[in-house]
Amino acid sequence: MKSASGQKIVIIGCGNLAWHLAKTFAAQKKFDLYIYNHQPNKNLAAFKQHLKCKTQDSLKGIITDADFYFICVADKFISSASGKIKTASSDSLIVHASGSISIKEINQPNAGVFYPLQTFTKEDVIKWSEIPILIEANKKSDLLKLQHLAKTFTKTVREANSAEREKIHLAAVLVNNFTNALYTAADEFLSDQVKKQELNFNLLLPLIEQTALKLRRVSPLKAQTGPAKRNDKPVMKKHISLLKKNKQVKKLYKQLSELISDQQQKQDA
Repeated sequence: MKSASGQKIVIIGCGNLAWHLAKTFAAQKKFDLYIYNHQPNKNLAAFKQHLKCKTQDSLKGIITDADFYFICVADKFISSASGKIKTASSDSLIVHASGSISIKEINQPNAGVFYPLQTFTKEDVIKWSEIPILIEANKKSDLLKLQHLAKTFTKTVREANSAEREKIHLAAVLVNNFTNALYTAADEFLSDQVKKQELNFNLLLPLIEQTALKLRRVSPLKAQTGPAKRNDKPVMKKHISLLKKNKQVKKLYKQLSELISDQQQKQDA
């Protein structure tokens, strides 16, 4: 593998993660970047204009001499996308960036995984130095290459096999996607039930931020507060009554209250 300066990096896909990876590689100014997508997409123009990448709206004729190939497509397309890659050297490394997909979906001997444990939106400013990256490779030499590359992004680089990464991805869904669904439920409840516009979801943001900050000091179990922890049945009864118009959230409220109560009982046992 040649030195980092002048290395060629191919990114397949032009979504949010592809954008942030390409943006970071471009900022380092030591990589030649190639962006491929399976079809025309308006996002490709942004890669070319802002990041000075070479772009192509087809997976035909992908260059064969890249050092790294990053597959940043929907999980169900990872295997087929990997099949489009033909490498001229065994030093080339083909990786996907999914948390839930096995390394075996890349049907090539020089396969790896480069999984940033974060949610990505194109408009966000990403602090890569704070993001854990989980890596995996079929060969020790490839793992070392991935480790070296990942450390140009962050200090928190961990080796995790496909089974371990799948479990971490599940945990990430619990704390990110499911929590955000509850944020949405709270937002919709306030919009529907509270008529004053100034009494809205924004009032909850300091609480959300403080809860997250607290987890840097104590475990989630110790950070828990609220009526379910205290077994405050009168308050919970009032809350359930307020949710009579939303049976789905009402059911969730009861189930989550039981979960909190069970968690606290285990701690006290």
